[in-house]
Amino acid sequence: MKLNQPEVYWDRLFAPSSCLAVITTVDAAGHVNAASYGTCTRVHHNPMYIAFTCNSDRDTAKNLEEVGEFVVNLPSFDRVSLEKVRVVGLPFSRGVNELEKANFTETNATTVRPPRIIECPRHFECTVEWTKDWGGVRRMVVGKVTAASVDDDCVDERGFVLWNHVKPAHFCGAPYHNMFVAAYETMSVDVPYNGPEVEAYNDSERSMFADLERDH
Repeated sequence: MKLNQPEVYWDRLFAPSSCLAVITTVDAAGHVNAASYGTCTRVHHNPMYIAFTCNSDRDTAKNLEEVGEFVVNLPSFDRVSLEKVRVVGLPFSRGVNELEKANFTETNATTVRPPRIIECPRHFECTVEWTKDWGGVRRMVVGKVTAASVDDDCVDERGFVLWNHVKPAHFCGAPYHNMFVAAYETMSVDVPYNGPEVEAYNDSERSMFADLERDH
């Protein structure tokens, strides 16, 4: 079952701060597109924004010009899911639903038109905030999160991810062709320094979410 998360939990749900993602979009006629991206990053905490890059001539970019909404679906580090991720990354013709080709299962989002992917445990629904073309063919897309949801066995009662259930993944990059790396071994590391900067840092960190915590 998918749990709709309150805004106060959105930031802690997108962890680590950069993830492998399958991004779903729709064109003006409602045709679904899905594509995999290794460059998907949380770029602002509160309010929460997520960014990724794509080629400006790809269906994702074209769909976002027509319908400025997308869903960031975060797959797990398991072979079946990652095989499907590879399929949606293939260059299918415009209008082809990559979710069907990969045997992914779609379900409605709660605030935007593109669907969520059931097999992915975490979802972030977004509206386009801005885009910027750069590097000749690349386009940066920044979206404001409007809703987030998660499988009910993947977070604790405070909305923190259960790492061995979520199992985040990263793509190693084109030079590695088909290689992915797990990103869910964690370690808590204290700051080995006693200066006033430590408390200043902690105060700044707490202030990012003070209004959300107060309203929750």
